[in-house]
Amino acid sequence: MKQLTFYCHPLLFLLLVLLSQRPAHGENGTSGSLRAGVAVRVVNPTRPSVTIGHRVMKRFENIYADLCVQAMVIEDKTGQRIVWMGMDFCKLEHEVIDHIKEQIQSTHSIHPHSVCINASHTHSAPPLTAKEVVQPDHFDETYSQRVISQAVAVVGDAIECLEPVRLRYAVDRCQVGINRRSMREGKIQMLPNPNGMVDHRVQIIAAESEKTGKLIGLTVKYACHPVTVVGLGIGSDYPGYMRQIVQQRHPGTTVVFLQGCGADVRIRVVNKDMTGWVKGTLESAEGFGRELADGVERALAKETPAAVIVTGPIKAAYEQVQLPIEKQPKERYLEAASSDNPSVANWGRRFTDLIKQGLPIPETIPYRVQAFQLGNGTQQLTIVALDGEVFTRYGLHLDRLHANGPLITLGYSNGVVAYVPTARALAEGGYEPTAFRYFLVPGPFHNDVEQRVLKAATRVIQRARQ
Repeated sequence: MKQLTFYCHPLLFLLLVLLSQRPAHGENGTSGSLRAGVAVRVVNPTRPSVTIGHRVMKRFENIYADLCVQAMVIEDKTGQRIVWMGMDFCKLEHEVIDHIKEQIQSTHSIHPHSVCINASHTHSAPPLTAKEVVQPDHFDETYSQRVISQAVAVVGDAIECLEPVRLRYAVDRCQVGINRRSMREGKIQMLPNPNGMVDHRVQIIAAESEKTGKLIGLTVKYACHPVTVVGLGIGSDYPGYMRQIVQQRHPGTTVVFLQGCGADVRIRVVNKDMTGWVKGTLESAEGFGRELADGVERALAKETPAAVIVTGPIKAAYEQVQLPIEKQPKERYLEAASSDNPSVANWGRRFTDLIKQGLPIPETIPYRVQAFQLGNGTQQLTIVALDGEVFTRYGLHLDRLHANGPLITLGYSNGVVAYVPTARALAEGGYEPTAFRYFLVPGPFHNDVEQRVLKAATRVIQRARQ
């Protein structure tokens, strides 16, 4: 048989060599280097329940907006997975966080340091631990266990949905929040402060299917107390309405809400001259949710360079530090134990009992800091997650210090130990620096708390970027 000979032009040959050496789609920083899955489970109570936040001592049956656990799982080409979870509850104690993370690790093989669990801080949800309640019968252990199991299961749901995605970060603005620390007559009062610090940014991470181009899920970070409605039932306040609206606009999409640093920011239920609050309604909660959803929509409409395509690799870092607190004189605990305020009395009894048993009163409390890094160079995204009710300044300050590409700072993450005020707020006083009693913390933070938290956050960000 005659042998066939093929001739290839030198330029064509060079092109073929270059194409053969180019990484396959999805490798080395292309959009396909990440896979994502997003899922949600509804966790409404099935019997009348007492909510926490504002200490409304009444059992509610009506659900005005579903309580949900939502999860986005991201996986890079090495198989590294991280989880961002939003939970529609006021407080998440460390014991609840640890239980959920341990079960996620044993069930789904994702390390606890790679899981961020964020509380929306709605004041219209039941407690998940006995520690949070004033009356013992306000705690429903069966319900708490169901929520924990659903939080673990929703991660499995998201893993089952994993698919190659284009991950995109974008930001817009929304003004549903207003600062709530106002200096009146020489004292800080919880009143509207139109000139106070607020982070109005709506920061989103959108996951779009590589196969279909459709939006399959997104995280939405905003920083503002979900306290539009008080004593009107069980529900997720404006974040829940926002999720409903966005999901209606984008069928097949699941939205994860992540609360930012907004401990000193309240929803804008104010009178006309912005000097006081008015009673919020379900209609106003839905209206604020729509305002936020509109901000999400504007962010979604942005393309590069206004939006940033986020790629792998994925890195995570975590640290727990001890924050010093100022113990109170023994007499103050004894006096508080007989207070007419049930929450203050509960705080006084807790530490009076320790004194009677000859046990030491803690001088520090554990505090958790976490960071995620996705991508490199101009396409990198950093997420910092801080424990507690964190003041707005923390998020804005960390952004100024460490922004090298997009940076998102969350509060209410991996625990809600107490309010975490700034040094200035501690000096000024007001509600937040003195609210430690509602968290059963022995006393206020030292005045160096801001410095300590920012240093811990800096260390964790730097480790995640290594």
